[in-house]
Amino acid sequence: MKFLLFSLSSLIFSFSVFANEIYVNQAGDNLKLTVVQDGSDNYFQYCAINNDSNCTDMNGNAHGWADGVASDDSTVTSSTVGDDNTVVVAHATGRNNTNENITNIDIVGDRNKAQNIFANHSNGSHPYSTMDWGGLKESNIEIDGDDNTVKHQSDSYGEVEANISVTGDDNSVIVYQRSMRNVANIDVTNAGGPVTVNAQQLGSSWQDTGLNSYSVTQFCTNANGCSVSVTQY
Repeated sequence: MKFLLFSLSSLIFSFSVFANEIYVNQAGDNLKLTVVQDGSDNYFQYCAINNDSNCTDMNGNAHGWADGVASDDSTVTSSTVGDDNTVVVAHATGRNNTNENITNIDIVGDRNKAQNIFANHSNGSHPYSTMDWGGLKESNIEIDGDDNTVKHQSDSYGEVEANISVTGDDNSVIVYQRSMRNVANIDVTNAGGPVTVNAQQLGSSWQDTGLNSYSVTQFCTNANGCSVSVTQY
C-alpha cells in the first residue's frame, strides 16, 4: 500500500442552514473523498497541496501549474443542494502513466460556481521524462440552476477529459485543456437566459502533439442567441 498522508488543515461544519464551509488539504496517494452539503452559501475547497495559500479561488488567485504535492489515484466527489454554492477542486497529479485523478461535482441550486484544476506538480524544472507524466485526469460536473459558472482547467500531461452538464439560465462554461489528449463533452440547456461556452484545447507544453476532440450540445431559447467559442491547436 502506498504511503498516504491526509491532512485536514481546516474543517468547519456550520450547523446553521445559512453556511457550510469545508476546506481539505491532502498529500499522498489512493484518496477517496466524498462531501455532501445541504443549505445556502456552501463552500467546499479541496487541494492536493501543503496549504491553502496555493489553492486557486474562483477568481483565479494563486495556484500556478507547478504548485501542489503529486498525488496518484485520487477521487474527489462533491454533492451540494442549495443556493450560492462554490466548489473548488485542485489536483496535483502524479508521475505515473497508470494513475487516475477524478473529480465529480453535482450541484442543485442557483448562483452556483464550480471549478476544477489538474496540474502536474513540479519543482520549477523538469527532471523527469515526459513519459513519466501521464495518466487520466477526468472531471464530471453537473449543475442544475440559474446563474451558474463552471471552470475546468488542465495544464498537465497524459489524457484529460471534461464532462460538463449545466441546466438553467445565465450560464457560463470555460474549459482550458493542455495535455497529450484532450476530450471535452459539454451539454448546456437554458430557458431564456444567455449561455456562453468557451473551450480551448492545446497540446502539452512538453508534448505538443496533442489530440483534441470536443462535443458541445446546446438547447438555447434565448432570443439573442447563445455564444460558443472553440479553439484547438
